[in-house]
Amino acid sequence: MMSFTPGTQFRAPGSSSPRCTPGFQTEKELHDSVDASIQSFYFTKKGHAMPTKTPRINRLVQIVRFLRVSRLLFWTIWVIYRERRRVVHAYAHGNYAVRPDSDMLIEVLAAFRETALELGVLMIKLGQFLSSRPDLLPEKAIALLSSLQDEVPPAPFAHVVSVIESELGKPVEEVFSVLERKCTAAASLGQVHKAILASTGETVAVKIQRPDIEQLVRMDLSTLKLVLWIITRFVDMNGFIDLMGIYHEFKRTIYEEIDYVREAANARRFKEMFKDDPMIYIPRVYDEYVSRRVLVLEWIDGIKINDYPTLEAAGINRLEVAKRTVCAYFYQFFKAGFFHADPHPGNIFVKKGSTGDGPIVAFVDFGMVGSLTKNMERFMKDAFLAFIARDSRSLVNALSQLGFIDKGANLASIERAISLMIERYYGMTLGEVSELEIPEMVQDVAYLLYGQPFQIPAQFAFTGRAVGTLVGISTGLSPEFNFVEIATPYARKFLGLDAEGAQQTLQQLFSQLLDTGRVLLTLPHSLEQLITRLEAGQIEVKLASNGPSGWNGFRGRRRGRDNSEWSGVHPFTWLFMFVASLAGGIFLLIDAHQLGASWFCFGLAGLCALGMLVKS
Repeated sequence: MMSFTPGTQFRAPGSSSPRCTPGFQTEKELHDSVDASIQSFYFTKKGHAMPTKTPRINRLVQIVRFLRVSRLLFWTIWVIYRERRRVVHAYAHGNYAVRPDSDMLIEVLAAFRETALELGVLMIKLGQFLSSRPDLLPEKAIALLSSLQDEVPPAPFAHVVSVIESELGKPVEEVFSVLERKCTAAASLGQVHKAILASTGETVAVKIQRPDIEQLVRMDLSTLKLVLWIITRFVDMNGFIDLMGIYHEFKRTIYEEIDYVREAANARRFKEMFKDDPMIYIPRVYDEYVSRRVLVLEWIDGIKINDYPTLEAAGINRLEVAKRTVCAYFYQFFKAGFFHADPHPGNIFVKKGSTGDGPIVAFVDFGMVGSLTKNMERFMKDAFLAFIARDSRSLVNALSQLGFIDKGANLASIERAISLMIERYYGMTLGEVSELEIPEMVQDVAYLLYGQPFQIPAQFAFTGRAVGTLVGISTGLSPEFNFVEIATPYARKFLGLDAEGAQQTLQQLFSQLLDTGRVLLTLPHSLEQLITRLEAGQIEVKLASNGPSGWNGFRGRRRGRDNSEWSGVHPFTWLFMFVASLAGGIFLLIDAHQLGASWFCFGLAGLCALGMLVKS
């Protein structure tokens, strides 16, 4: 249970709480100590603390950090690229027994992990980002980076006070009657302190950015970009790893995470999403205390979702907690299209609800979120339906539209691998799927992603990471929890396979029929234009010949209206129309799945064949 830590608080003068703090005889001494520690950061103007110039990191420190980060990145990225290239090449030639050198990758990533913990900030975040990318790393390597916890020593309390006063523009004692010196959570980008608002007496969580965070982020991102630029100049990465794409995704997520104004907006959106669900709780945002570097939220008193003994002692049903947590996420994925992308146990708390209502699940930390657009949802549906139809080509097309497959990728190799995956899982009943081990399925997908020229878009990387974390949380809470069984109703509704979605599915089918009708209406006019251009000599068609006496080519020539040698359509025009119509019908039937349009083309091809017979 979260607890209020006595004896480690900063209290404003005039508060009704005890006025003595361990380590200081009086509260005045405490204030004097804090003021002395931050006077190099601040000066006072008209009774308000104002920010001075932020101290910059020493140039020598910057150079040393640049060299360490560069060396680490060059080594890590090269080994990742080399192993993936070897496996992708083998898979492309049908050798599916080849595996990456896990020992080498683990050696490199262990060194990366150790250095990341020492350097902190962006290196920790980069390690966590890579741990969500099965298209870049095999399972064992991901498991190593997944243990990279975003926990660092807290920044000095003097920094906390200075940031609050500079961002909110008033002395800290005017904002909080109590501000705990000891933080409740410290991560690489920020830390959280418990406090009591001076104006209302409400207990709140105060999130503050760490010192020099923006400068460190800029430094490390610049180093990362330089390293990637050098690598891409000397190594052909096409079809293996889109390094600059990964860089831009990572940069965007980091800058979103250190923008607390954006995080406050995310929290408000989540609160609106779950306003009608009493079993899911989102903390309130105090808008008057929000800036880019400070965020004040309602304090959540709850039990960590993985604190199993405390849950048991409180009499909370762990299976029910698992169900409600997973259902909340499926609602975010399939219904809202906006989801909490960092569901680790430190961000999910459980409170005991009213008698008979069961537990209440509360979410915190909204800096990392993901979203699914309408186009993404549409192509996701296409991918699901292609799987159901066992149509690997359509599935590859849908994945291409979603950004999983690069333009220069070997589509034939990808299609073969997907066909094998479909054959393995197709035809299983829901009961059989429910009996499958989720880690085994995830491993199969990971092998597919790693061994083929796939690249995971950022939003889907977040989704995969969130699902993987949820599987671990739910099975930890209740080993008998059936993840697939809970997911099925949401997936059916998402695909429009339930009664409520039938109307939407019919509308989509009707829309496709309208599109087909438009194609049919424009087809005669297009063919007429083609014939006119043939007659005018604007199109030349050459046919290969096996001998000197063969037919080397044909060019339609313009003829006068009174030319008695021309009557009707030239026999070659009928031949060309027959071939074009037949090819168009086959394409529409097999690739585009446009049944009506394909039969129209077949009918037109029959008319052209009849025309050739008449002319002959």
